[in-house]
Amino acid sequence: MESAEFESSLFTELNRVLLQAAEEVESEERLDLAYEVLETVRFEQAHISWLDRLRNTASSVELRLAHSHLPLAEGEVRHLADPFVILENAKTQYLVNLDFVSAVSGLSELSRNSAKPDAINWLDNVWFHDLADKNLTSTWYLVGDQVIEGACRRTGFDSLDIETNSKVITIPKRSIVASRTLVAG
Repeated sequence: MESAEFESSLFTELNRVLLQAAEEVESEERLDLAYEVLETVRFEQAHISWLDRLRNTASSVELRLAHSHLPLAEGEVRHLADPFVILENAKTQYLVNLDFVSAVSGLSELSRNSAKPDAINWLDNVWFHDLADKNLTSTWYLVGDQVIEGACRRTGFDSLDIETNSKVITIPKRSIVASRTLVAG
């Protein structure tokens, strides 16, 4: 009888040990799966550009710029035409050369790839021409911390003519860090 009780308790203990081992294996498999998912997410996030995140940001963003006279530009993205982005808030519209952005805050965690490439033609054919047609005065922040204030008179594929103090200055687009135009309102 003692032998039967001993065998029964031995089987009970053996079952308990086996169940515990199965639970530990199952727990390790869940940890491995969780780690694999985490690594996949990290891999995917590592291949998302900040411009793709900027495209998906519906709220206001703050761009820190490499220009001492305009260190910050804040607003919602209205158009992205690499290398430029147009930001707008209630008072101001900014044209910012993305090559001179040193930091961004307010980006969405998610990304959106553009179905079509960035439409630089829209910027050249509509935005710059509209700026010239409206005869608005803008402040132009240029490479080398230079600032010019004037109205856009002529647009070309690689430059703008800005009239300031009865003088016309041609600015290569690659020299533009940013532009600030006050919005009528």
